[in-house]
Amino acid sequence: MATQPAPAVQSILSADFGSVNTRAVLLDVVNGKYRLISRAQVLTTDAPPLVDVGIGLRRAVQQMATLTGRILIKGEEVIVGQQTDGTGVDLFLATASGGRPMKAVLVGLMPDVSLATGRRTLASSYIELTDTLSLADVRSTQDQVNAILRSQPDLIFVVGGTDFGATESVISLLKTVRLAVLLVRGTKPVVLYAGNDALRETVNELLGQEVTLFMASNVRPSIYEEKIAPAQLELSMVYGAYKSANAGGYTEVQHRSALGVLPTAQSYSNVVRYLGELPGAGIGVMCVDVGSSTVTICASIRKQPYITIRPDLGLGHSIVSGVTAVGTRNIQRWLTFDASETDILDYAYNKSLRPATVPQTSQDLEFEYAIARELIRNAIAGARPSWRGIPRGDLLPAMRPIIGAGSVLAQAIDPGIGALLMLDSLQPVGISELQLDPYGIIAALGGAAYVEPLAVLHILETGGLLNLGTAITPLGKTRDSKAMEVLVQTADREVHKSVATGALEVIDLPTGQKARVTIKLSSGLTINRKRDFTVEVEGGAAGLILDGRGRPFAPPRDVKLRAQVLPRWYAAVRSDNKE
Repeated sequence: MATQPAPAVQSILSADFGSVNTRAVLLDVVNGKYRLISRAQVLTTDAPPLVDVGIGLRRAVQQMATLTGRILIKGEEVIVGQQTDGTGVDLFLATASGGRPMKAVLVGLMPDVSLATGRRTLASSYIELTDTLSLADVRSTQDQVNAILRSQPDLIFVVGGTDFGATESVISLLKTVRLAVLLVRGTKPVVLYAGNDALRETVNELLGQEVTLFMASNVRPSIYEEKIAPAQLELSMVYGAYKSANAGGYTEVQHRSALGVLPTAQSYSNVVRYLGELPGAGIGVMCVDVGSSTVTICASIRKQPYITIRPDLGLGHSIVSGVTAVGTRNIQRWLTFDASETDILDYAYNKSLRPATVPQTSQDLEFEYAIARELIRNAIAGARPSWRGIPRGDLLPAMRPIIGAGSVLAQAIDPGIGALLMLDSLQPVGISELQLDPYGIIAALGGAAYVEPLAVLHILETGGLLNLGTAITPLGKTRDSKAMEVLVQTADREVHKSVATGALEVIDLPTGQKARVTIKLSSGLTINRKRDFTVEVEGGAAGLILDGRGRPFAPPRDVKLRAQVLPRWYAAVRSDNKE
């Protein structure tokens, strides 16, 4: 049997800077394979009075040094590069999602072609799109220039023209951009060009002396072909330069990191794309990250990657805009008590002022979980129209796996709670594998994929993600009192379970243990158009989840009924109640 090549880099330190938390992980080679050695989490230090993310980084690394007994810091600096005495790490990588997103103006030819591709490219980073220019724009050149100046963009992204295609129309738009940047006072925007490759020299003549210019391969080389990966990589470089040039103390991190400061969402996309290439059931892979400032949805649908970043949704800094976007009525339906619109907004405003705080009361915890559900639901609804190859509608087909990230999901008080929040908000149909990222490992692996792809393979193979188990969620409604009869057979036992309609049941199935599950659904319920079938599943920290609520479902409208039903759902998935 062929042996795998030895890893070129022995140790990797990766730090992910969020709006609230800085997470650091240490990877090292053990017996020829990468392993997660240590991790640490501290508060991000990009805000006054410190305004230096490097302080938080050093605190996290010092925690790992204390736990592992390794010397990782010398003075005020993390030791990076091969050292003769074995101290430090070989490679340092950094990702970030915190802080103000870049403001961008998108310039292209046709709204349904180049501009659509440009939007999908920008979706891989933390971008606030302020305006677009195209051939369909009826504004005069003067108005277009004024629009760019009013937007005060950090980035102007220019696309358009297939290779060996349109040139004059693209040059006309480039001249408008040049006129605008000549009139900018103060810091000029960065320009990223990813249009007709034949115009590269012209672009450099028009803009090279006026702005910092980045170039990437044409995102639309032909009318039928889309190639956004090279532009996304250049965009990540632009993002790193933007972070280092703004407040927060990212300059040192940018210089120390082998790849600069990459957007966290791009790392997610790399890992999800890798998982989407693996063989298995289901139509793809999804990662849902609920952060303080953003909700990020990364999906690989039939091996096609998609990224959606919602900077208006979040559970801390952006919680007020998030609550406004989803509506207080939708949040109320996940609460066991009467809460007015004012009560919900009061909680949101207080959380936005102190985003690092955790819920102090049971009511606060319900607010947190209710808002998280609706933020995910809203983000998915916005992302789905761009996904190709899935049925239309509100329900999510079975994925393998669905990964939850962010503190509210991945660091919930119980793994089963994280599973419940994903099932409630996403409402997947069929047989879904659920995982969590409690260690912040995805951000690290997505960056490592550029320099040491073996790290991704080794860490995911050896438990870098927390496997929650399998959820069985039938489609439809039933009038019967029970939703399904289930027989679970393992090597050492058999378990029979009847699942009442509207209820959740969990069978203890430890991580790594496989079981043969025979299911008989009641009238009105189906999975893959079948009512009776047998399937092989694997267990996890949350066990085997049997969901008798049907799809689609919603909590009872009456608050008294919710006060009875919701606690039963929470209790059913908790690890101390598994059978």
